[in-house]
Amino acid sequence: MRNKRVFSDKPGLVEEVKWLKEELGFHHAFNHKTVNVEKALKEATPNGVDCYFDNVGGEQSSAVISNMRQRGRISVCCCISTYNVTKVAIAPVVQMHMVGKELVMEGFMVTRLLDQWNKAFLEMAQWIEEGKLKYRETVTEGFENTPKAFIGMLRGENLGKAVVKV
Repeated sequence: MRNKRVFSDKPGLVEEVKWLKEELGFHHAFNHKTVNVEKALKEATPNGVDCYFDNVGGEQSSAVISNMRQRGRISVCCCISTYNVTKVAIAPVVQMHMVGKELVMEGFMVTRLLDQWNKAFLEMAQWIEEGKLKYRETVTEGFENTPKAFIGMLRGENLGKAVVKV
């Protein structure tokens, strides 16, 4: 079994790191806003990163891509770091890493898998029941508290999925 590794972009990380390590068995977790990502990656993955699920983009993704292992795989589904930019950033050069390490990078959208949606939910429900898939939710009570919940989610104050119960 490969080592499990994770990055978190939430500012309130203490509870999340504890959950990731103690309950889910992750070996490493860190907040990319408070650490040197290059250094933290090298410490956590001295032999490089095997797989990277990229939904952040930007500098964090560049750091991970430059620390990929030979024939590593990158799955790209989003680029959160660019959501609020007013000027498109110049992209870092990834080609030397892609070629030199023979990396595979593929973009995808969930709509490509809509025909498997129902099967996936049935499987995930079974995995949750069996304890193979764990999740957390931060539930805010009351529709009137939706703005508070939304702002808290954007600030990273939630642990897991942010939900408003009406």
